[in-house]
Amino acid sequence: MAIELIFNYLQPLTLHLEIISLEDRIPQIFNLQFRPIRVRRNSMTDSGDIRNNDDLAFFGKVNASISHELKNILAIISEAAGLLNDLTEMAAEGQDIDLDMLRSCSRDIVEEIQRGFSTIKQMNTFSHSVDDPFKSVNLTEVLKLMIGLAGFLSFVGKVRFDPPQQDLPTVLTSPFRLQHLFYLALVHACQSAGAEAEIQVAIQPESNGGIGITISGLGSKNDRPFLSDQTRRLADSIGVEIRMSSDFRQIHIVVPEAVAGR
Repeated sequence: MAIELIFNYLQPLTLHLEIISLEDRIPQIFNLQFRPIRVRRNSMTDSGDIRNNDDLAFFGKVNASISHELKNILAIISEAAGLLNDLTEMAAEGQDIDLDMLRSCSRDIVEEIQRGFSTIKQMNTFSHSVDDPFKSVNLTEVLKLMIGLAGFLSFVGKVRFDPPQQDLPTVLTSPFRLQHLFYLALVHACQSAGAEAEIQVAIQPESNGGIGITISGLGSKNDRPFLSDQTRRLADSIGVEIRMSSDFRQIHIVVPEAVAGR
């Protein structure tokens, strides 16, 4: 009876829980009969929300790399603070201390605090990209953010971004999914080129409308193709076109001015 009441309470909720037929009951536990439930999945084609496994995996991976970066920052600050404490104790005992070392510790702490502020700002910007399923975004700013976040990965080398000379129009799209696509492209490029190589990123308007992003300098160290089923699904969901050069050394991404139907 208690389980029946719980199911009756959950029925109107937006999770759309469906009770499977009595014939599919699982064995009794503690003399109560539990009926398994399944969640009706909403279509992902019409939403920019993070509701499928690929989106959630991307969100988790980026936040994990951010937390690792913040951990590194705190470790450096802790080490510098420990050295400052040692110098303070030496001064209290009347010993001479190295002023250059003191200045170096203070400078390291200030620099790491600023790096921490910058990292948290990037984290906040990324986290809030899920607030609106579709909105107008500045592609230059989106690229800068993804280059910064991808830079937290250990295998990512130098990425040179040449911002456009002229102001580009904003595009109406899913910010989160566009970020996801750019991130995948940057990670693939850096994996294929190696940590010692330089990746170039350029952005320019397309002659037939939309905005093109070109990622150059890819190598041959990544055996996995960029145009996987996951990448194609992601691009199709926001109307983005992806082209690979014939030698696979360049990725060209064309972002439409607006997602169809928006």
